[in-house]
Amino acid sequence: MLRRLPPQWILMAPGALIMLFFFILPVGQLLLFSFFRSTPDGMMEKAFVFDQYMTFFKDPHYLKILGRTLVLGITISFISLILGYCLAYGVARSNPKRKYLLLLLIALPLLTSAVIRNFGWIVILGRKGLLNQLFLNIGLIDKPLDLLYTSTGVVIAMVHVLLPFMVLVLYSVLEGMDRNLESAAANMGASPAKVFWFVTLPLSLPGIVAGTLLVFSISISFYITPALIGGPRVQVMATEIYNQTIHSMNWPYASALAVILLVTVFVITNLYNRALRRSTSQGAGIL
Repeated sequence: MLRRLPPQWILMAPGALIMLFFFILPVGQLLLFSFFRSTPDGMMEKAFVFDQYMTFFKDPHYLKILGRTLVLGITISFISLILGYCLAYGVARSNPKRKYLLLLLIALPLLTSAVIRNFGWIVILGRKGLLNQLFLNIGLIDKPLDLLYTSTGVVIAMVHVLLPFMVLVLYSVLEGMDRNLESAAANMGASPAKVFWFVTLPLSLPGIVAGTLLVFSISISFYITPALIGGPRVQVMATEIYNQTIHSMNWPYASALAVILLVTVFVITNLYNRALRRSTSQGAGIL
């Protein structure tokens, strides 16, 4: 029987089974729970109602939480892209002897627990933390800045956590790029800025797409950093799902929030891919 199956199906079987048991079935169960009713004693009652979704879309508070989550994800992705592209470009164009050391330094934070790094940012961003003390000593500010338990602090800590992912994705694309194309453009009279804009940047577009989607998907579903750095002032979808599950024991509503977040990510990523493909095809037609 196995001999009759195409080789690609045999190779895909382990990964497909993992996706089925650890992603598709749990998401399907969440979708089913989102239509149940919650009882006052914290239990679920089997039903097929849209009460949880109606509660979400009728309450401006939860819509604001969703909007804040998306804004934070877009902001973190954009900052990570700018910083990560510069860093990845510098590493890809560096001396081969230094390249592996730089890659090790970039990947080194991934070996440290995210909880430990976030507690470090609590010390740095506090009103008496390292950053405020530095600004006060050099005279940039007259009084300590409120960085902890704010959206700004969450963005700073999240960029620090997710920047290595962006750099490694962009580096793999920039490193595999054919440098002869850049040399040919320079030999034809293009300035370094034009070489980058018309050759390097378009060729690195797959890495930009993959890196931004990866960082965006992780950032809007991240729990540890918003919970520790943002606290109760900065509520996002992940922290609200945790509160509904653990504190309120409202599993149907928490399931509905998870489904809404998943669908939102799916829609945004598809629109993002389509927009980039359309702009790329139009740019190729112009050139």
